[in-house]
Amino acid sequence: MVSTRFEPEDLAGTVDERLKALALLEAESLSAAWLRRQLDNALSAWSAAETDLDISKEAHVDY
Repeated sequence: MVSTRFEPEDLAGTVDERLKALALLEAESLSAAWLRRQLDNALSAWSAAETDLDISKEAHVDY
């Protein structure tokens, strides 16, 4: 049996919005490339948020 893989639009919005949208998708039908792109996007957003927090912490220490 051949399973069909598809690539819905990339997840967007807040973490809660992305989780809700992801929960509505059938995991077995998602392509590896789509899943990898979502992981890359989530990790990039997380990294940016951590950088912003670090900058904010440093600003408070310097002040």
